[in-house]
Amino acid sequence: MRWARRLWPRTLFGQLMLIMVGGTLAIQLMSSSIWFDVRFAQVFEAPVRLIAARSAPLIQQASCHAGVLKLPAHYQLRCAEQLPSPQQDERRGRKRVELLLHQALKYELGREPQVHLMKVQLTDELGQPIVWRSLFGLRTAQAHLQFAVPLADGHWLTIDGQELQGWSGESAWLLISDYLLRVYALRIVAVLVVCLIAVRLCLRPLRRLADAALALGSNLEQPPLALDGPDEVRQAAQAFNAMQQRLIAMVNDKAYFLAAVSHDLRTPLTRMRLRLERMPDDEHRKRLRQNIAQMDDMIGQVLDYLRAGEQQNLQPVDIDRLVARQCAELATADEPIPVHGHGGVVSVDALMVQRCLQNLLVNALRYASQVSVSVERVGPRVLVHVEDRGPGIAPHLLATVTEPFVRGERSRNQASGGYGLGLSIVERIMTSHGGALRMHNREGGGLRVTIELPV
Repeated sequence: MRWARRLWPRTLFGQLMLIMVGGTLAIQLMSSSIWFDVRFAQVFEAPVRLIAARSAPLIQQASCHAGVLKLPAHYQLRCAEQLPSPQQDERRGRKRVELLLHQALKYELGREPQVHLMKVQLTDELGQPIVWRSLFGLRTAQAHLQFAVPLADGHWLTIDGQELQGWSGESAWLLISDYLLRVYALRIVAVLVVCLIAVRLCLRPLRRLADAALALGSNLEQPPLALDGPDEVRQAAQAFNAMQQRLIAMVNDKAYFLAAVSHDLRTPLTRMRLRLERMPDDEHRKRLRQNIAQMDDMIGQVLDYLRAGEQQNLQPVDIDRLVARQCAELATADEPIPVHGHGGVVSVDALMVQRCLQNLLVNALRYASQVSVSVERVGPRVLVHVEDRGPGIAPHLLATVTEPFVRGERSRNQASGGYGLGLSIVERIMTSHGGALRMHNREGGGLRVTIELPV
């Protein structure tokens, strides 16, 4: 079963082609029995008429008490007092041969004959039946007929004659190649063309549905699918649109709830700050002030994360100036941030992209050293690389560190760390712009973070 699964095509076109071609061949093989019955009678047509023409004079002159008649080659005559028992043969072709023999003798004798077909078969030179092979012409076949007619004296005359098959005298391989070409090859080509047309017509709405599903991850507010095509496709598109609306409602409800809670939390925090100012300046007051500041920072990052996925205000921005200005603001005398490369103008939300660069540079400066930035334009995209020399991120955390509230400071710095939303905000902003965020550890230590923006 394993090898069968490996041979089974993975694409819809391959599967449909295999099913249709296999089904066509199976139907063709099953219908060959009908063709064989018809061809069996056609092969016998010329020999039967020839045997009837040569047997008519023998029947008219025959008498069991007369002298020996001059017989054609490969013919035998026998007289019997009773009708010999015929050979059991239920093939439909036998009935056609018997009817043809009756008609031919009637034409040759000029009267209605009483004919009983005893045996009919195709034989080779040695007298062995070669029915199937003879039909394909691989060996020279002979039509062997044995029939009985009544004589005037009450006896039965049995005539046993042989004639060459009446199909074709062409080369056997020429006949086979012509048959395979016209019956199988052309039919398979036609099936392949039909498969190609059917698959294209069927895959067009499926591909459109797949593209919409892929785009749904980056743009939940994309236009709904058009309700056209077959009923099944319309039902799938309608179900997809309904799912999209439910997802939008769920995300909006969740975002609204988080935004409302985060915003309302700042009101009691403000009252706590005011009451804190009335307390004596001691260690307890200092710790409370730090706790309030941490809560306020966390609320601010949650709001930033929610705003990162909102509709962007896209406008042409010189990415080189934006990167240089942000690096200049965060660089110090001890830790300069050199900038290399050229990216040009891109259509982005300047404030959102600035927030991305700020989060990446702050992380690099906090956890590592020797921070540098490079910008490059690759086709329709601009790449901004932020590199540093530090402990990097543990390999098992690279796939999950961009998830909300997942922090990687254990692999970088045990004493510090944010709330696990910085990289989540960056990835959310990149996704809303149709871009991407990629990270990998550098050889020799350090991390390389790349943001990819479409031009």
